[in-house]
Amino acid sequence: MIGAKKLREKIEPRQSEIIENLRQVVSIDSPTFPGQGTTKVASYFEARYRNMGGDVDRIPGTHGTGDHLTVRFRGKRPDKPKLFLIGHCDTVFPEGEAAKRPFKITGDRAMGPGIIDMKGGLVTCLHAMETLLAEGFDDFGTITILYDTDEERGNPSSKGLIEEMGEFAAAALILEPARADGSVVSARMGSAIGTLSIEGIAAHAGVDPEKGRSAVEEVARQIVQAYGLVRPGGTLNVTGLSGGERPHIVADKADCTIEIRAWQQETLDAMRNELAKNIQTPNVEGTRLIFTEGGGRPAMETGEETGTLLQLAEKIASDAGVSFSHTQTGGGSDGNYLAPMRVPVLDGLGPVGGGLHTVEEYIELSSLVPRTAMLAGIIERFSSGIHPDSPDKTEKQMFL
Repeated sequence: MIGAKKLREKIEPRQSEIIENLRQVVSIDSPTFPGQGTTKVASYFEARYRNMGGDVDRIPGTHGTGDHLTVRFRGKRPDKPKLFLIGHCDTVFPEGEAAKRPFKITGDRAMGPGIIDMKGGLVTCLHAMETLLAEGFDDFGTITILYDTDEERGNPSSKGLIEEMGEFAAAALILEPARADGSVVSARMGSAIGTLSIEGIAAHAGVDPEKGRSAVEEVARQIVQAYGLVRPGGTLNVTGLSGGERPHIVADKADCTIEIRAWQQETLDAMRNELAKNIQTPNVEGTRLIFTEGGGRPAMETGEETGTLLQLAEKIASDAGVSFSHTQTGGGSDGNYLAPMRVPVLDGLGPVGGGLHTVEEYIELSSLVPRTAMLAGIIERFSSGIHPDSPDKTEKQMFL
């Protein structure tokens, strides 16, 4: 066993290289669409992982996304627990943003588009694996890494891939950034999204309004009813509201997007079912309702098995000199898709930073080495089958 303390010592001299790798990938524009930029990011890591001896594959994206990168490392112990690591290459920023806001360092902060969400996690994972293998780590079964290219748009291409690859995993580590205080993420809200379209009847608003059927009135009533369905532990948000064209015409069309979120899958399902039921009946006679579900993620709840994974991470964080805590967040990630499969998930294992999805996005450079060491330590301990409390009890025994 190498141990997180020694791993940190080995990673310390790599800091300049980690920062340079970060600069290189941040300089690549990688919006979800079009997929050329995310494919370039995947290609950058493909070469590095291939040089490390990984079994590398590129999975062509669909729906206009870039190619997904998969990497498998096989150790000498196929009986050991299988570990799954996931990150994403895409960012929310458009093409041209890297030139507009190039990578820069100010004090302990580096800035650039997508630097913390989540190119930082991709780079630290690379160096965690590189350090482990350089130290002779081979006492493991299979470590699978997926760098997908469409997380920021709800994984239209990679959702099935995540589920397929996660089916045989004993646990999953998600490379999303830590919270601003360094906390890892142990739970995420689930979500469901739908588009409500109303068809009414147009009429002159002054001459014969009684002949019209207002789609805007109907959508307004539906929105009020929808907010009344919110349960404890759930939220609802309406966006994209539009309707009508001119003030003197009764609106014959109206649209909105409704998103519900909840900490528990049971709550999410109940709210979704009630919403779908309510939308079947119009309030304004003569209007027609069309509700189309599209997107969302299941709730990532903290179960007993995740608690065991948290125990392991806390011990390793201490060895790596990292203050450990965990929290929950309302945003979703790749890890949400594994929750219904009862795969224990530990999220937020990337570096520390903030300003996600804004021009103020940053990464704390001082977090790169310790977070890389912590991640490497978790990979080593879990893949080796060492239980946090007893060397005689394996993680495989805990999770199977």
